[in-house]
Amino acid sequence: MPTPKDQQEGEDLVRSEEDYDIESIPERWNCVDCGVNTAPGLMNRVETEAAIKAAKDRGEDHVRIEDTYDANTEVYTVRNAIWEEAGMEPWGGCLCVGCLEKRLGRRLKPKDFLGDHAFLKLPGTPRLLSRQKRRPQSRSAGPIQY
Repeated sequence: MPTPKDQQEGEDLVRSEEDYDIESIPERWNCVDCGVNTAPGLMNRVETEAAIKAAKDRGEDHVRIEDTYDANTEVYTVRNAIWEEAGMEPWGGCLCVGCLEKRLGRRLKPKDFLGDHAFLKLPGTPRLLSRQKRRPQSRSAGPIQY
C-alpha cells in the first residue's frame, strides 16, 4: 500500500498505476470483529481499483487518490507473532485496537508494533497513539494525495 514515508504535510504525491500494490490494500477497512471503520479517510481496494480504472479511461497515466489520516484513523502494523496470537491470518482483515487487545487478553505495548513502519508517522486515535507511546499530532496529516 502506498504510504507517505517521507512526505511532508500538504505535499501532493502523484503515482502511476504501477506504484500501487493493490493486493496490499484491504478489501475493507472495517474491524472484522466489531465493524468499526479503522480508516475512515482511506479508500478500500475496490474504490482504489475504480479510481485507477477511471483515470485510465480518461487517458491519464497517473491517478490522484486523496487519503486523510487524522484522530479517527486506527491504521497500524503489528509483528507477525502478535497477529497470529490474535488468531488472524496474514492479510486476513483489519482489527481495531480494542478488538485486537480483546483477542490477546491484554493491552498492546510499543514493542508489539513494527518499529520502522511508515504507519508510525501517521496521526491516529488517542487509543492507538497511547499504545505506541506517541503523542497526538496537533494537526491532521491529511489530506494526502497519491
